[in-house]
Amino acid sequence: MSNAENIFGLIDPSQDWRTVTSGTVTITANADLDDIAKVQILTESPFFNDQAKILAEADVTAGQTVKLNYDAPRSNNRLIAACIDSNGKYYIKGFNIEDENISFSSSTPATTRGLGITRASSSLPDLSTISLDFSSSFKSYNAIRSTKNSEWIGKNWEQDRLWQPVGSLNSNGWTMSNSVIYKDAPALSDEDAATLQDIFDASLSRYVNGKPRNNLQYINESSTVKLFGNHLESNGKAALTLCPVQMASTEACWCSIYYYYYRTADIPTGTTEADYIKALPKFKAIDVTAERRAFSANSGIAIDDKDPTFQRLHEYLLPFYGNVSEFSLLPASLLSNGYTTDGKLYRIYNYSDNKYHFITNGGRDDDLKAEYTENVEEQLWQIFENSSDGTFMFYNVASKKFLWFPEDQNSNNNRPYLNDITESSLQKYKFYITDSKINPTDSRTQVYIYIYNKSKCVKADAGIKLGTGAKNSTNEYREWTFEEYSPSPVAAITDFELPIALYPSDHMVPPSTTPSAIIPEGYRIGFMIRKNGGEGVSEKTSTEKQGCLYGYGELNTEINTYGQFKTAVSSYGMELNSPRMATFNANNKVYLCFEEGADTQYSDVIVEIGSSGETGVLMFDDVPEVANLPYTMCFEDRPNVADYDMNDVVLRCIRKSPTQLELSLIATGAQDQVYIEGIGGSLVSGTELNNKEVHDLFGVSNDTFVNTELSAGVISAVSAVYEVSESTTIPQFLTNIYIRNYSQAGNEIRVPEKGEPPFALIVPGDFNYPIERVSIINAYTAFRTWANNAYNYGAWQDSYDESKIYTNPYNR
Repeated sequence: MSNAENIFGLIDPSQDWRTVTSGTVTITANADLDDIAKVQILTESPFFNDQAKILAEADVTAGQTVKLNYDAPRSNNRLIAACIDSNGKYYIKGFNIEDENISFSSSTPATTRGLGITRASSSLPDLSTISLDFSSSFKSYNAIRSTKNSEWIGKNWEQDRLWQPVGSLNSNGWTMSNSVIYKDAPALSDEDAATLQDIFDASLSRYVNGKPRNNLQYINESSTVKLFGNHLESNGKAALTLCPVQMASTEACWCSIYYYYYRTADIPTGTTEADYIKALPKFKAIDVTAERRAFSANSGIAIDDKDPTFQRLHEYLLPFYGNVSEFSLLPASLLSNGYTTDGKLYRIYNYSDNKYHFITNGGRDDDLKAEYTENVEEQLWQIFENSSDGTFMFYNVASKKFLWFPEDQNSNNNRPYLNDITESSLQKYKFYITDSKINPTDSRTQVYIYIYNKSKCVKADAGIKLGTGAKNSTNEYREWTFEEYSPSPVAAITDFELPIALYPSDHMVPPSTTPSAIIPEGYRIGFMIRKNGGEGVSEKTSTEKQGCLYGYGELNTEINTYGQFKTAVSSYGMELNSPRMATFNANNKVYLCFEEGADTQYSDVIVEIGSSGETGVLMFDDVPEVANLPYTMCFEDRPNVADYDMNDVVLRCIRKSPTQLELSLIATGAQDQVYIEGIGGSLVSGTELNNKEVHDLFGVSNDTFVNTELSAGVISAVSAVYEVSESTTIPQFLTNIYIRNYSQAGNEIRVPEKGEPPFALIVPGDFNYPIERVSIINAYTAFRTWANNAYNYGAWQDSYDESKIYTNPYNR
């Protein structure tokens, strides 16, 4: 006893070294499943998680009520009740350890599972007032970088554009703002929020011991990732809607979510799926910044703080804007008509009457002198030259339209107009520039500008409006100067679009048909989260944190080498083509879980597909595989001089059937002649362990350590299956087992009585025991605190020194 006190201090007299909590719960098998074959008690949620273990189970029929006894790990304050159908599909509900009755019926409406049931059309919005417009689209970060960054050049991102619907909407409770369509969603009940907490604490928990948890292994093992590239498939029966339910990341407020759709049959022969998707239009689905602001107002947690709360505020509609093959190029692109540009920006002005007269997008001239205004883009033009006929065309950056004059030269006081190009009116956009030097790109050259019929010259008249005159004398007209615009700093101009002619394939026109609320059957649907680096949200704007992150990993090979995001590869084990989203089913719902940064938590933004009714997508099979909870039993072979490394004899026990237990010898750190005794039940199969010496069982000498030293190889366990009573629990079975040390006068070492030192310890799970000659109090730093206070069990197994523990062979 004095030896134990030197190690543990004063052991609490009430200390019984109990590591489990025993309980009984009555379960009604009424979960929302087509059929129910079994109920279970689990340690944690089984969805997207291989750590859930079975504590108790029973065969049932739907609606049946059963009583189950269980032994749960003492650190668990909350457990999971589950109904399982005949195909292995799970539906769960969490409960507190003290709860006695569990029913799966909920006060909130159940989800509709039948794929043949369609959401009522009356609940969908009229989208006739919504459309897509090129002026409301913009290049993705990938497209911008495709001409600047070596990692993107030649990777086929040039056509990548992000589209935002325009118009106004107020229909059946749906509205539109920030270019997304949404309505209020049914709020999460406390019960539903608790269930989501249970699911995601196990599935994609964000932290372990205060550090971000790397969840990459679960993502890589997901069948949705491996088989479908995180793509969903529309069923054509209902609208596809998304409901954010958690935005825990501090940088979620910098994001928006986009989606795309396509049919694999439309991919041209010889084009990879990834390259085809790169050129697809991406449509805005959720303004996460605005939604995070709403979450913040609801929870009271600052918009840029960690927010672990589960909420459901809005449901976002993902319309169908037509088949992407129906998106067409703008007609009469300038390149096809022989026009080229140097890609530079110019201001066009004359100086007279002590004023600078600038040609602007409004047709006016302003007394700007040498100053630039905040609307400088109104005075910026790109010039297109046709070398074959000597004509020029002027494209205005602000309006994204071309300068032209009407047929009637007296129309509207000779004011010029701006318009999109059409094939029939192309002639009206042509200008001639004449001087001894016909060179609009030379800022030293002053020239005369004539409209297309060569008889009217552009001037600045007394009414300070650009117009045309009838006289040909150059004394009546002004000489114009083309000044290349090179702002300092460059940031004075943001996000100006290049004109149609420079990249005609970038300027797609969507179909003019009214968008549909339902994506037709058979379309694949993918998702991307766009992070703007803090622009418009805080002062933290950084291009290093700006990127488009896709659920389909093949689209991430460039962003995973860039800025903040490359750390996921260099420090967290992500591959260049790793997905940035996890997709999985839980309780008849599909969840999208995004990784917008670098720490591979994959739970920065969590989105539920559909809040009620039909989901609009096909459900996929991702059946959890859940095993019984094993137990580890650790012995000290010399109690009077023990070092309490708890590895002299290590046993493992797991239930194979209601009446059969598998017992395994997995390690020995003893150098004495030690026998296993007291095994109850009758041997069914395997190697008999009862009354056998541990070294002999491993086939090694008495002075050989087995599976306790980090430097040595792993030796396979020796196992046997024993028949026991169905009512026998594993803790009961193990409590009767003891070891006898024949090198120490045949001393018996059993499970200790209350207040005694821990000569033997039974631990739920595959316990990683201490390495040779390292006390458990040094391997697990919180163990001594528990020894001194029986009621301060805590999560002592989570407080460990990794260099001082031996990884259980069953954890390898």
